[in-house]
Formats: sequence, C-alpha cells, structure tokens
Amino acid sequence: MFSSVHNYYEEIVFKRIPAIMQERGESFDVDLGEDIACLALNLLPPRYVRHNVDLVSSMSDLEHAEVENKVLKAINDAIELSKRRRNPH
Repeated sequence: MFSSVHNYYEEIVFKRIPAIMQERGESFDVDLGEDIACLALNLLPPRYVRHNVDLVSSMSDLEHAEVENKVLKAINDAIELSKRRRNPH
C-alpha cells in the first residue's frame, strides 16, 4: 500500500556490511550478512522516509558524519554479537 515508505538506515546498512566485514578480515556470506543487518538495524533508531533525497538534502555535514558513525558502530556491534551467538564458548 505505501511502497515508498522505508527506514532510511536500511540501504546504508545493507551497502556497508560487506565492506566493513572485509576491512575486519571477516568472511562474508549472504545469510550471515542478513543476520548482521537485522541486528544492526535493531541497534539504530528508526528513521522512516518516503524519499532518501528529501532527508539527505536537509542534513548538515555534521549530521551526515553522525549517521555514518552510528551505522559503523551498529554494524561492528552486530558483528561482535553475531560472533558470540555462533561461538558461545
């Protein structure tokens, strides 16, 4: 019904996960990436928009940097949480 409404962070998180995992020397597969995406998105505040450009064009450079930092932290925390869940010992 409202197909253009989405969480602003989704696309950013989805795009960043493979690169961040590669930088960390972690192996990546889609199944693991989806688990990490769910964990990371649950760590971020929801920010629903219709069009990303509407939000992005109104954000300051500081706000862009804050978004990047929040996403990076959420993904790294999600990777660590995922590792602990897969290897509890």
